[in-house]
Amino acid sequence: MPLLNWRGFFFWTVKESVMRQYIFHGVLPLFFFAIALTSPLSSPRAKTMQTERISIINDLSTNPQDPASLWIATHYGLLRANPNGEATLVQELKAGLMSLAVHPENDKIMLTSGHATGGKGLGVMKSTDGGESWAKISVEAGDPAAFYFMDISRADPNVVYGVSKNKLQISRDGGRSWKAEGKLPEDVFGLAASSLKSDSLYAATKGGLLVSRDGGAKWSPAYSVQLPTTMVQAASGGRLYAFVFETGLITAKEPDLDWKTLSKDFMGRYLLNLAVDPNDAKRLYATMETGAIMTSGDGGKTWISFEGSHTASAENIAKGKKLYENTCQECHGAGGVGEDPKDPNAKDEFGYKAPPLNNDAHAWHHSDKSLMSTILKGSSRNKRMVAFKDSLSGEDVENLVAYIKSLWSFRSLACQGVRHMSCMKR
Repeated sequence: MPLLNWRGFFFWTVKESVMRQYIFHGVLPLFFFAIALTSPLSSPRAKTMQTERISIINDLSTNPQDPASLWIATHYGLLRANPNGEATLVQELKAGLMSLAVHPENDKIMLTSGHATGGKGLGVMKSTDGGESWAKISVEAGDPAAFYFMDISRADPNVVYGVSKNKLQISRDGGRSWKAEGKLPEDVFGLAASSLKSDSLYAATKGGLLVSRDGGAKWSPAYSVQLPTTMVQAASGGRLYAFVFETGLITAKEPDLDWKTLSKDFMGRYLLNLAVDPNDAKRLYATMETGAIMTSGDGGKTWISFEGSHTASAENIAKGKKLYENTCQECHGAGGVGEDPKDPNAKDEFGYKAPPLNNDAHAWHHSDKSLMSTILKGSSRNKRMVAFKDSLSGEDVENLVAYIKSLWSFRSLACQGVRHMSCMKR
């Protein structure tokens, strides 16, 4: 049976340090893609959606043409995600996309692949204008292939590695023609071409992080601890990143591969994709298994949610904290602990009490947009939660939300909004 893109249809649950993996095969991928492509977003009238409603992101890339946004490959198609919580669909690519690769020397050139409506492969699609328009470039003897993973070599951009039909495939002409070469490791979760040598590549697998230095003919461990690895990404200058289960985000430089842990405080969540800002090596973007997009400004040591990141500077958070203390603290408590936190049964004259806004309750069940709306418009449930639209500016409210989110854990940020329901199940 064909290899299924694990990112879309697999999840892990951990109980007593035992990982269980669920992967669907056969006709199910086609069924789910058919459903996805008949979703409301596929309507010509529906060009945008809230990023919190995207539960599966198969790949992502920075968008050099618009540095404030990201490209994300999803079962809806190619979307331009913005930190305001909205994503815009590229109308020309309404298909189930599973891979996305950007040319290392010309960021206007992009490759993608996936499934069209009905489950047929797209082959390899190419854009030469930064993702706005696309054309099929791959030539196949039979049905078009669907590449679950694809990466362009930085050492030789004519070399493209991909995985299709449960085989490692290599193109040496920029994605036009492909040949099955080498051996694909079992349970591959991600693929990355070395930035130093065109015949070297890395594979994130259930069995650990692997490296091949001969185009996939032979594989060996690339990291001393052989635990499931959900993501591997090569960046410029030989820099590598990988996410290893029970270890966290690690990094090293080729060819020495002297790995060090950047962060391990992911609270049971894990990274599926990672992109590095080509203009700022410390600015990283990652997608989680929850569908959330996260960003780091210190090279991967600490993370915040991409949604609202444009207003989450230290200065704005400090302004938001001051606003909170002057406007919200009287009811919601210092540091967002809530009203009368020592008495869980306490109620006001309306039968409620001001809930915690920190990590203790359900503030993170709401999107940035929802939180801002409540602050501006008030609550119909409790008259004590008055509208602040006449006393706070839009910028004030953004700063308030930035401060409130600074009180949340990584897990809450990765599960914010409507995705909190699925997070509570695993």
